[in-house]
Amino acid sequence: MDLSQPSENAEVDSELAERVSEILHGDCLIDTAKISVRVLNRTVYLEGAVNSENERNVAFQDATNIFGVRNVVNYLTFPCPYLRGSRM
Repeated sequence: MDLSQPSENAEVDSELAERVSEILHGDCLIDTAKISVRVLNRTVYLEGAVNSENERNVAFQDATNIFGVRNVVNYLTFPCPYLRGSRM
């Protein structure tokens, strides 16, 4: 096996990561400023922070609907609305 050449999976993963990023950036319902996308073996990993649970869900759906994506792992976080303004 020639390790100096990227594997076919690495090329596919790179293309999928680019496509997922393009789709997320094009979705006006999502603030992508704090989102990072990684792909490994056609599994998409969404990481970072969004503003709401709805944004998290929309990002997940956007990634899931891309042809070639096998699975989406959603590590996106959002602020808990119940903790705003509360004091401990």
